[in-house]
Amino acid sequence: MARTAACRRGEHETRRMARASRSGPAPFVPPHCPRRDCPAHRLGPGEPFRFQRRGSRVNRRRGDRVEVFFCLHGAHWFSSAAFDTEYWLQRRGLLGQVFRLLCEGQSQRQAARSLGVSPGVVARCERRLARQALLLLLTQRRALEGRLTEDVVLDGLRTFAGSQDEPLDLNTAITVRSRFVLDVVPAPLRRSGAMRPSQRARRAARERRLGRPDPQARRRATRATLCLLLRLLAPGREIALRTDEEPDYARALADLGAPAGLRHETTSSRARRDTANPLWAVNHLHGLMRHALKSHARETLGFHKRLAGLLDRALVFTAWHNNTKGLSERRRDLAQTTPAMVLGLADRPLSGEELFARRRFPAREGLPEALRPVYEGRVVARPREPMTRRVPVFAY
Repeated sequence: MARTAACRRGEHETRRMARASRSGPAPFVPPHCPRRDCPAHRLGPGEPFRFQRRGSRVNRRRGDRVEVFFCLHGAHWFSSAAFDTEYWLQRRGLLGQVFRLLCEGQSQRQAARSLGVSPGVVARCERRLARQALLLLLTQRRALEGRLTEDVVLDGLRTFAGSQDEPLDLNTAITVRSRFVLDVVPAPLRRSGAMRPSQRARRAARERRLGRPDPQARRRATRATLCLLLRLLAPGREIALRTDEEPDYARALADLGAPAGLRHETTSSRARRDTANPLWAVNHLHGLMRHALKSHARETLGFHKRLAGLLDRALVFTAWHNNTKGLSERRRDLAQTTPAMVLGLADRPLSGEELFARRRFPAREGLPEALRPVYEGRVVARPREPMTRRVPVFAY
């Protein structure tokens, strides 16, 4: 019986891959279609992806070779560059350099001067890194579902975005033993405390222009973090949720009906903040954030002008803290042990180039609808805050 054309193509592809394996590294095999409107974009691990190789071409600007494919599911073309995090970037290796500089205390303009690029390039790289860092955090949290057995500390880092008249709390949840940052949620606040008449007038003028923040923002942020912890909690286990005496934490627990598995333990914020303090993990984390992130330093010129930018930098820092930085820089055995390694999510520390070597797609990583404004950089601190960010095509 005569062989079909599909069989001949399959045999030819098998022989070609065998020759390539003997002569050099294995050729790139796309796991799915990169286009989100294609039915082959959401293929599972066991579902075969049918495609054809259509040669390769050389990127004249970057000098690397790009393989070309034809998707048999959606009948369209795509290239291997679509699976690269640096897709559409003209300078290769820039993302890893920006990742390192931003997590080492430099502002966007300082990083731009160090790299010899414009501040806008660094801002766009940070936005791209934040999207990938969010998808990385979602992937790691999905791997932790039903496995969390250690206590968690929750507290807010008091900072601001745009103006000191617009404070906010950056609620962070971190595990006690492994020091893995589980969640970062902003809670915009209204400025309070003693103010001069000029400060009150300035606050009133900004509220007329931008609107007042949600008075229940911290309570809502805490409730979202508690729902996450309940998903991660191992069945039949009870963990301690350590917080200070902020009333919104207890109110959020009451909103969920005092769920089983979470035991609330409070510590006074006036207690000495040393290693014996039950909140030491989050206090040390916030100190590191003020040291490593220029936008959170005291009396800084590098503060973020929008909440969306501040949250982007926090997501990039979370990826660095969980996967790159060791638990301690004073002990040799812990300097090369990251929080992700303690939880079994990685086997070694990963640099920025390794963390963001392959592009993550939101449709495949299960991006929740509630986090879509975070992914798109459209989070606002005030109801009428102007937002003109454009979501690029390659973001999806």
